[in-house]
Amino acid sequence: MKMKINKQSLEEQATEFIRDMIVSGQLVMGDKIVESSLSKELELSRSTVRMALNSLSHEGLVVQKPYVGWHVFTLSDDDLWELYNLRVAIESQAAVMAAEKATQEDKDELNRIHKEFCELCATGKLDLINVCQKDFELHRKVVEISKSNKFIKIYEQISNQLKSYIKLTHNDYDLSQSGISHTGMVEAIIAGDVDRAWLESKQNITTFTDLSLHSKK
Repeated sequence: MKMKINKQSLEEQATEFIRDMIVSGQLVMGDKIVESSLSKELELSRSTVRMALNSLSHEGLVVQKPYVGWHVFTLSDDDLWELYNLRVAIESQAAVMAAEKATQEDKDELNRIHKEFCELCATGKLDLINVCQKDFELHRKVVEISKSNKFIKIYEQISNQLKSYIKLTHNDYDLSQSGISHTGMVEAIIAGDVDRAWLESKQNITTFTDLSLHSKK
């Protein structure tokens, strides 16, 4: 495994590369990460890899255990409950703010992403990673349209953890209707209907009960 990188930004690119390995499922929850092995694979210094891992620890994607070393994060039922409720709180409020603040450019971009999402799901060649990425791209756009920098920052952290979790556990989900299921939320935001935007956004998020059932399989 080799990473083509720009020598001017080694730490940032190493961080992005390792993050992608976790989110895509190449590194799964609980996996041990050995600095020396990873630095050799990526052809980077251990200090660069260590700085990247420190950055990812602030995102909640890796943890450093005393006398044990680095591991990919794990999620308990309590963690899932917290992530679910954080996501509901942020996304539903962001949808309200997006319905209030969306410019025509915002609406056009939201429509474009939703159209691409629906087309992806209609191809019949469904891949969980691609569908998950497009799903979170749409939701992130809603959060961006809310114009709340704090919401965006928190959402980035919890969405990366959830993407990694979903890749590992949701292989039996019916993906074909995923894009269409977001239609109500998109329509409400574009119409400026704050009440419907709040309700549609809340209903669209995978429930904690579903997450818990998958975690026990």
